[in-house]
Amino acid sequence: MKILVFSDSHQRSNYMKQAIDQHLESGSIDCIFHLGDGTKDLEGLTLLIPVCYVDGNFEEYVTSYLSRKNLRSDAVLELEGFKFFLTHGHRYGVKTDLAPARVAARRAGAHVLIYGHTHEQFYEFVEYESDSTGLHVFNPGSISRPRDNVFSYGIIEIADGNISFSHASIQP
Repeated sequence: MKILVFSDSHQRSNYMKQAIDQHLESGSIDCIFHLGDGTKDLEGLTLLIPVCYVDGNFEEYVTSYLSRKNLRSDAVLELEGFKFFLTHGHRYGVKTDLAPARVAARRAGAHVLIYGHTHEQFYEFVEYESDSTGLHVFNPGSISRPRDNVFSYGIIEIADGNISFSHASIQP
């Protein structure tokens, strides 16, 4: 299973399309995650791929004038035996401390925490002393407004009970 992970596209769907097209040419994509601040950008793409998204602070700002209700700031889903906790991250203060987001993911029973908001790539594995499990923490960076100067997105691959995380980039 191959999952592309986008965050913080901020009305630049053409950057996501470039990344998606590149992966479709070389194989298949089974799912797309979008971690907010540009989820409407997905509407402009014609996709036959399942998409899971959460809303970010940008959606909250834009839609506050439209009185859109029930913004979804977190999502929990299970794929291939791995439980994912998706969040934009702004409600957990991820720019200054990942601990609150890690706690929320752990409470949800997640194996993987995926967040955005910082516009910077990140990966770590946190081991828990209390049991034999741990938590993968992954941020794909920003596909359109990177703070680390890399127009990036994430790739998650699951095969034979193993999961791997990598970052990829585009040239705008």
